[in-house]
Amino acid sequence: MRRPARFAILILGLVPLTGAAQIESQSTFRLETSNSISLPPSNSVSHLTVEDSTIWIGTRMGLARSLTAGQTWQSYRNVAAFANDGIYAVAMRDTVVWASTGFLKEIAGGSRVQTGSGYAFSLDRGDTWQHVGQTIDSQSDTVIPYGLDTLRALPVIVPEQNVTFDISIGPSRVWIASWASGLRYTTDNGQSWRRVLLPPDDRNHIAPRDNIWNFDTLNFYVDPRRNNNFLAFSVLTIDDSTIWVGTAGGVNKSTDGGASWTRMTRRNQQSSILGNWVIAIKEQRFRNVRRTWTTNWRADDPAENFGVSYTEDGGRTWTNLLHGVKAYEFAFKDSIAYIATEEGLYRTSDGGISFTRSGTIIDPTTREMITTSSVYAVGVLGDIVWVGTSDGMASTVDDGITPFGSIWKIYRTYEPVGVAPRTYAYPNPFSPSSEAVRIHYSTGGQNAEATVEVFDFAMNPVRTVIRTAARSGSVEHDELWDGRDDGGRSVANGVYFYRVRVSGRDPMWGKVMVLR
Repeated sequence: MRRPARFAILILGLVPLTGAAQIESQSTFRLETSNSISLPPSNSVSHLTVEDSTIWIGTRMGLARSLTAGQTWQSYRNVAAFANDGIYAVAMRDTVVWASTGFLKEIAGGSRVQTGSGYAFSLDRGDTWQHVGQTIDSQSDTVIPYGLDTLRALPVIVPEQNVTFDISIGPSRVWIASWASGLRYTTDNGQSWRRVLLPPDDRNHIAPRDNIWNFDTLNFYVDPRRNNNFLAFSVLTIDDSTIWVGTAGGVNKSTDGGASWTRMTRRNQQSSILGNWVIAIKEQRFRNVRRTWTTNWRADDPAENFGVSYTEDGGRTWTNLLHGVKAYEFAFKDSIAYIATEEGLYRTSDGGISFTRSGTIIDPTTREMITTSSVYAVGVLGDIVWVGTSDGMASTVDDGITPFGSIWKIYRTYEPVGVAPRTYAYPNPFSPSSEAVRIHYSTGGQNAEATVEVFDFAMNPVRTVIRTAARSGSVEHDELWDGRDDGGRSVANGVYFYRVRVSGRDPMWGKVMVLR
């Protein structure tokens, strides 16, 4: 059976461990005020959660929160409860916050695999944190009790290919969706985890009343390598009874706390979802409507498609939208749904009858621009819509007076230069095939005209990025170079110099490396 192409072969059962990592002792770590920063910790924002007046973001440089609507941030990068900077999931309910961490581990042959490194959780809105290890089994965990049967199971005993992609906090349980570990929950803050059985790929329903003759336990084996529906990517807890789970094999729903499950796929319903690989599930509530949304990616079936689906009748029928568009996340404001996709941010207020889409995101005050079209995360705080991209965060007002997406504010991490005659470029080195380099400088606090030029190692002119362009003295500036010369040709790998000339000031020089 072909696995979804995004992932490599599972590495399971190779390295024996003594006991389960989640039973390690816990320590409490407190957030220090020195972790306060004025800008997000990274320009790569892949997770965004809004709860009450708090904004949480997960980035490749760690977790951060804002209590001031994005004006200031508190970074958790140096808090010991976070095993790694890579954040793979963030969830909050009331005062409880959970985050999963991980990293890319190099293995034989030079390839890298996603590796889980555990969880940080807080019971006081992020002031203090505790760490628990990644959900892995002991070598003797070879069975799963289920109803009248005891089913054979593969113990997942290594963290490789065992990243937790989603977390949902219920009234009494914390649920996690992981690649190799599948669906699990804890009732004691990660001291122990319960492994939850989902329907295998050849079944649409399971229930504890199913007996040994239904399961054929001599041949049945709970193994994530054999069943796409055991590979969990998203989980949504409505309450202690109703749970939705998205896997690489469909959408699963339980109404009895995770004991029984119904599986919905592209082919087993007349009005079905678009694709079986479901990486996000969210619920939208307004008036008397309860609408469950899913992102849908292609997995195995040629009939599958990218897009989004929603149901208003608990999963019996689905409405399919944005056919062919790869979507990542949802956020809602009453009847309005915002959908983060690789083509930008989509907005619909009528259940998908009509859509508007964000165009190029430009901050009119700073002239900053988000250079990528992909939006990975979205959240709503009042009338402000927030998005996370690989090139920074941005927000726009959507209040019925200001048209959605007409005015953007960009939040990007950089090192301020103030009024000093100094410049630098970031990222450096940079790969023009995936990003532009930003040449950062200020005009010394005065309105001025600026010229930015790029030269090769022999000081031959390569590109004039801007010439005598008016720039404000009230903000600092980034000028983008895409790695092309004045003729539109891609430049070769190597070291390049650039010069920033601001009227009334001496020229400033910098260096940047192109590395494709």
